[in-house]
Amino acid sequence: MEIIPASRIVAQIGDTLILTCNTTGCASPSFSWRTQMDNPLGGTVNNHRTYSTLTMNPVSIANSHDYLCTVFCGKKEKKEKSIKVELYSFPSDPVIEISPSLAAGQPVTVTCKIPDVYPSEYLEVLLKKEEHVLQEKYFHEDDSANTETKIVTYSFNPTVEDIGKEITCVAKLPIVSMDFEPKERVTSQKLNANFGPQNTIITASPGNSPMEGDPLKLTCVTESNPPPQIVWRKHLADESIEHLIENNVLSIPHAHFTDSGLYICEVINLVTNKTEKATVDIVIQGAPNIAELSIEPSTTVQEGENVTIQCSAESNPPPKIILRRKSDSADMGPYSEGRILLLPSVTFLNGGDYECVAENKFGKSKSEITFNVEYGPKNTMISVIPAAAVKEGETVTMKCTSSGNPAPVISWKKKKANGESEKIFQDETLTIQNIKSQDQGLYECEAYNQFGKEEKAVKLLVQVPPQNITVLVYPSENVKEGENVTITCSTYSNPPSQMVLKKVHQEKEIILPSVNGTFILYNVTKNDTGRYLLDVFNEVGNNIKVIEIAVVGRLEKTDLMIPVIIAFSCVTAIAVPVAAILIYLSRKAKINGSYSLVKALRLKV
Repeated sequence: MEIIPASRIVAQIGDTLILTCNTTGCASPSFSWRTQMDNPLGGTVNNHRTYSTLTMNPVSIANSHDYLCTVFCGKKEKKEKSIKVELYSFPSDPVIEISPSLAAGQPVTVTCKIPDVYPSEYLEVLLKKEEHVLQEKYFHEDDSANTETKIVTYSFNPTVEDIGKEITCVAKLPIVSMDFEPKERVTSQKLNANFGPQNTIITASPGNSPMEGDPLKLTCVTESNPPPQIVWRKHLADESIEHLIENNVLSIPHAHFTDSGLYICEVINLVTNKTEKATVDIVIQGAPNIAELSIEPSTTVQEGENVTIQCSAESNPPPKIILRRKSDSADMGPYSEGRILLLPSVTFLNGGDYECVAENKFGKSKSEITFNVEYGPKNTMISVIPAAAVKEGETVTMKCTSSGNPAPVISWKKKKANGESEKIFQDETLTIQNIKSQDQGLYECEAYNQFGKEEKAVKLLVQVPPQNITVLVYPSENVKEGENVTITCSTYSNPPSQMVLKKVHQEKEIILPSVNGTFILYNVTKNDTGRYLLDVFNEVGNNIKVIEIAVVGRLEKTDLMIPVIIAFSCVTAIAVPVAAILIYLSRKAKINGSYSLVKALRLKV
């Protein structure tokens, strides 16, 4: 840990003093400053990453303390270091005044003023005429706690020989324990006639056109006896005059563009009652500063309003100003090479961040502002994962998105059987797990804010494989030759099921399709005895029921077989849809290998 200056510093009252507390070996230290006796700091603390500063500007009597800098690294590690600030004030040379005006034989009083001395108990003053000591004074018993102007006077009757001789005032502040310069100041003045002011000029350092942020020092120099009163004024843009300071030096620590203008130094000799003026034109140069970036009527408006964006900047030379909307794409959107950007009848597309760029030969600066356009819901969309048609038992996620400002509130409704809509959920994502057939229906998404609403709908289909299959055989599974056998099948599925009845032979199968689930075997024979498979299927699954039919009765010739006649209970079933057979056979081909449509439909005789 290091503190700059070291453990002790001598500072002059009125100057600027900066104490720096620096630390190493800690990534994120925290700093604090206090006085030894917990008095007010009398300065401004600025914390940086690895150091902290305490700035006293200007230094005053209140800053005469021991200052303690404490550094914390984490919660446990702590270091402290102190510095003692000792003050003095010995800012300028003595001022000699002789009154009244010098005239031979008339008594005069020579006054030596030592301005703003501290601590005055160390002050020693010697007043001389040439090498002859006129007055010597010590202020050891002075215990003033602040800066004071100390005065030493001497009266005498000058002679003609005294005119032209030099009066010298020597002021010393010999504080051994303090290291500062100068500790001695001397002013001399000849005993001569009063005159002036004359030959008044102003010098500007570093020049008449400094850069913004640089220090500027204006010094008014004149010839006058006695020394004149000097007043600084500034000529403002509105033709008024601003009184600045009564001193021969006008200092501006950090020049700004507003400091440009005509400065006037007015010199007044109160003895001769004469006044003289000098002027200097100061022009502050530098890169632009954005002074204002605003949106009218407000940074938040509704669609359709007219909007004006304005930007102003200070610089010399005057800047080029560009107002535009920020964008990562080549299309920048609204753009203006000037101080004003007009946006008539704005839409939601005009919202976003806008920037003002001011540039001159010394550099450029940027400033940003966010423009907010409020509008009702738009571009409402519904996405369904995995799809709008799902199998029973699966999980389906429906997401509703909508743009709007403020962000729309999303709610879901489902259409009931009576046509009314029932609110079921409020959020943009609706998830239905282990979906059931009763979840099928029309779902509506409503996007709403205070500026309007928008609705979108999606129809959700729940696919159910055949289930709850009931098979009825009439009159029974055991019948006599010549009787008719009716096989009826009912089931629930979505989409509706197709049904195929097939008799299994040793060499081949006989496949019998149906669309309404009813099969009739007319005039059955013993050859119709056997196992029948009833295949109920749709796009999402199938179910097979096994039926055993036994036919008993009169004997038939062994080489004669009566064809099995299949009739459907519905008249329209005579023309069996070929598509149904093709769908079934295609599916079976994928499962069980290749099927022959001719063989499948062939009846054994």
